[in-house]
Amino acid sequence: MDNILFKSCENFANSLGFNIVKCEDENIRGFVAEVDIKGDLNHKVYVVLPKEKLDMISEAFFGDKDYDIEDLTKEVANLIVGNSNVVAAEENINFDISVPKYLGEYKNIDYDGKICLKSNGVNFFVLYKENKEE
Repeated sequence: MDNILFKSCENFANSLGFNIVKCEDENIRGFVAEVDIKGDLNHKVYVVLPKEKLDMISEAFFGDKDYDIEDLTKEVANLIVGNSNVVAAEENINFDISVPKYLGEYKNIDYDGKICLKSNGVNFFVLYKENKEE
């Protein structure tokens, strides 16, 4: 799961002209959108974006910083997790994704894996948890 999500984040960052690297940071903060994946893999994926990262993304998308935090957080999660579907399919792993759900500011999410990413000097996170209910 880690490699699929990292490649998807890399694709997303590159589409905006951002370089991206993995980082180590335990201070998870930001606004959260949750996306469920179901199929060959069953996970909840949480994309956590601090305001500074949302500002950068809005500037790249729209040329300004006038945006709705909930909408942009969900849209970024949709783009990243949606691309993970494409990346996984290249490895013959198939799944469907849910519509992103906005969870507000980060508050102690239980997760199995974490990817800390840094681009343009600001960290953001992708967390994932195996969904055993499936």
